[in-house]
Amino acid sequence: MSLNNEIEYSRKKRYPFFPLILFLTTYLLVQLYHYDIKLFGLTISLALSLLGIWYFVRATNINSRYQTTTMMNVDAMTDQEFHQLLISLFRRQGYSVNSINTNEQNCADLIAIKNGTKAVVYAKRQQAIIDKQVIQDALLTKKTRQATQVIVVTNNPFSHAAKKLAQANKVNLIDRDSLDALLDAYFRQKRSYRFIERARAFFIRQETEN
Repeated sequence: MSLNNEIEYSRKKRYPFFPLILFLTTYLLVQLYHYDIKLFGLTISLALSLLGIWYFVRATNINSRYQTTTMMNVDAMTDQEFHQLLISLFRRQGYSVNSINTNEQNCADLIAIKNGTKAVVYAKRQQAIIDKQVIQDALLTKKTRQATQVIVVTNNPFSHAAKKLAQANKVNLIDRDSLDALLDAYFRQKRSYRFIERARAFFIRQETEN
């Protein structure tokens, strides 16, 4: 059984009475149309309004669960997986990104360049709050790598001292909430791109068949 057939079978198994409900709903709407066209119009308007409210609530709940799941996946990543994810994120933002292969501790993980501006990227995926020592290490690497910007990305919050030091030295901080927002925009864009590609393939196939 193909994947599409499995999906269709699971839907039928999950909603076994859907065809019957659809038939009865259509029959009642036709009868209502012939009985009173104004009442028919009000019924359709009310049904569409309720459907829109249901869809909005459902989409909001799914998006909330999706964001939580995404960050849980980030928490469970290895450092290498986290770095690869950040490379994709920064490239999506228009950066040219290279990974720094070094065994040195307290060293930047990525070099990101955009419009001639070079930035060192610190990727800190850990369970503890990020303190100001990370910011100090990032600033030292900025000098050794001759970069003009510093970006620190983490899956956790920054301490007050870290934020204060970063603000004083113009270090860009991406904490858990900011990373969550970036991931959400990234995956939304990927889903939109896949949809466009599928639609384009569909129309090309239709033109070929015709």
